[in-house]
Amino acid sequence: MLTTLPISIRHHVVLFVLTLLILGLGYYFSLIQLLDTEWFSRSGSVVVVLGIISGFSGIIEERVLMSRLSIRKRLEILQKKRKLRLLKATPDYVQEELDDIEEKYLILIKESMHSIKFNAGISEGILLILGTLTWGFGDIVLTFIV
Repeated sequence: MLTTLPISIRHHVVLFVLTLLILGLGYYFSLIQLLDTEWFSRSGSVVVVLGIISGFSGIIEERVLMSRLSIRKRLEILQKKRKLRLLKATPDYVQEELDDIEEKYLILIKESMHSIKFNAGISEGILLILGTLTWGFGDIVLTFIV
């Protein structure tokens, strides 16, 4: 049985670590006043860019998944046709079996796309909100922290 292929946990962990690294470096550079500039707010803009890239990665993952499932479906159809030819199945039975394969893949594609879009949307949304708030209000936050 095929399973859905959601965005991996590794993807979320990498995004989380990158976000913390970017914000941490922004905070540190602001703390040491690198080039006499406030960097924490600027790090928010980089987090926004990371969120946008995360959204694009969801689109790419969707396309890769569609290609993989299409290949799997074609292979399964070819194997089923060969097996049914050897069994000398009736044309109606062959069509019924092929329709079952088609239906199975349509359900799998629908579930997989829903999972990818949901996970990518959550990641992208969180990064965009966090980055925008940091970008807009990071200088104010720094006055309370430092």
